[in-house]
Amino acid sequence: MHNLYIPVVAILVAFAAIFGGQAISDSQVDDDINALIVEQLGIDHAVELQSMRDVQHGYGVCGRYLDPAAGEATTAFYYSEVNERVALGEHASAYERHCTR
Repeated sequence: MHNLYIPVVAILVAFAAIFGGQAISDSQVDDDINALIVEQLGIDHAVELQSMRDVQHGYGVCGRYLDPAAGEATTAFYYSEVNERVALGEHASAYERHCTR
């Protein structure tokens, strides 16, 4: 019976390594997006990211952000993981090209 534990434990460790690493990577992307938006807006506090979805086979992220100091309205953004840039607003050409389809 103990011979069964080794493959089960190995599978669980592999599963945790794969999906745990993905969660850490997603968190870093969120932090990068937040930092770029804060820099572009010229504010000194974090924004709240909402409604995020991957586009371009995972090379871009579309979503909305809320600046808590500015009120209740959210603003759209597009983040390119290729060149690590963010475009703000629904009328930004990168947002229209990648997020409105």
